[in-house]
Amino acid sequence: MRIQMNPYILWRAVLVYALLLLNAVTLTGQELPENDPNADYGIVYFLRGKGHAGSATAFSALIDGNRVCKLNNRRYSRHEVDPGSHEFSAQFGGKKGKKKAELIEIEIEAGKTYYVQMVMQASFWVNDVRAQEITRNSALHLLEDDEIKLDPECGEVIE
Repeated sequence: MRIQMNPYILWRAVLVYALLLLNAVTLTGQELPENDPNADYGIVYFLRGKGHAGSATAFSALIDGNRVCKLNNRRYSRHEVDPGSHEFSAQFGGKKGKKKAELIEIEIEAGKTYYVQMVMQASFWVNDVRAQEITRNSALHLLEDDEIKLDPECGEVIE
């Protein structure tokens, strides 16, 4: 017995699937909006995906040696940063950057958007956290794959 499908129903199903897929991609991209090209600052996103090592501890996100946020697993933060050269790092706790912290330097341009991932480095002797700049595409994949969300507490002043 051979089942024959109505071509109208098949095309309708394909169209619905395509619209759902397009909507999912659009919604994910909207969660990390890019900067307004006319803005007089750059936007920097710190992203922390899921992971087992260090998952119970919040990581500190630092800009120019000062903590701007503490992020738990599956969270991200958004920061407006003045143009110019800035140092970004990540570490376990602390309000000030540690002398041995691995720094990345990014030349921030007004109207541009940057993405910094907080990465756990596990070794035999010591566990450490570092920051690494990633592309928008990588940030969007991290957002979707690890289901990370904006940290609502990050915008508060950290004493």
